[in-house]
Amino acid sequence: MNLLQIQRKFSTQNKCIAYLEKLRWNGKPTCPHCNSKMVYRRNKTNIWHCNHCNKDFTVLYDTIFEDTRLPLPKWFMVVGLMLNTKTGISAKEIQRNVGLTYKTAWYSAMRVRCAMIDYDNIELHGIVEMDEAYIGGKPRYRYKKGDNTPNLSKVTAKRGRGTKKTPIVGIVERGDKVVLKVIEKLTARNLMAMLKRFVDTKNALVVTDEFRSYRSFDDIVQHYTIQHKKKQYVKGLMHTNTIEGFWSIVKNSIKGNYIAISKKYLPLYLVQSQYVYNHRNYRGNLFEKFLKQAVRVDKTDYMEHYKPVKKDVKKLIYKPKNKRG
Repeated sequence: MNLLQIQRKFSTQNKCIAYLEKLRWNGKPTCPHCNSKMVYRRNKTNIWHCNHCNKDFTVLYDTIFEDTRLPLPKWFMVVGLMLNTKTGISAKEIQRNVGLTYKTAWYSAMRVRCAMIDYDNIELHGIVEMDEAYIGGKPRYRYKKGDNTPNLSKVTAKRGRGTKKTPIVGIVERGDKVVLKVIEKLTARNLMAMLKRFVDTKNALVVTDEFRSYRSFDDIVQHYTIQHKKKQYVKGLMHTNTIEGFWSIVKNSIKGNYIAISKKYLPLYLVQSQYVYNHRNYRGNLFEKFLKQAVRVDKTDYMEHYKPVKKDVKKLIYKPKNKRG
């Protein structure tokens, strides 16, 4: 659904409320406090009352729209903008297009990203590619004492592994979905735990590069290694070009739209990249599908007082519970 269709169909607050009630309850409203169906609508309002627990509520209760002062038509515009951009959209651009303040644009975009979190229904199989990437600033030349005229054209600063950049790991099934996680340490145990969590090891062929932490994959799954150091990139159907192409989308979105992202907020931006990529071939009404999920997501799980909740955002950074494995 494009922005013109959203503006025409959801031009008023009441139209948006009615649409959300249909998606959440489908004509059978239920009290979110006690799950009772003994409810009724107060006259000429969008407020419902429960006769069982004697509490009031609206369809926005316990969702990403709860306690918002932003009109729902503008909320829907923000959702439409974020769903229709493959490489993401900055808060400043949302500010200009929807007519919001920067803080409101940033916070509403973060709430939308919270509703995009979905790791429960992902299980990859077939030919699966796994690779890591590093998000951070460009390497800079470090001046030394007495070096007044350095030749910057010959500078070869270290990139990727071994730097202070933030490591992220991606697993993609060819022609299907991708899973992204921020992993603090790229150890064999951490990568193995992520593999077991998202990949059907009995029905998958995993392709990786020659990074030593992937060697333990041979024990539980059919594993093929591409020797990049030996300038081997493709051997028949074996390659990691799919996941590397996805890394280019992620990095170009950061470079072109966000300029820079702190480690604190990086997991939520990766959630958006994952969601948009996984629904790139969706033929239905993606706007409706997203709102169905949005009215079932509690914003307080990840957001509180206009900032991500530190303890809950850390859930998006993958840390295996078991010390062994």
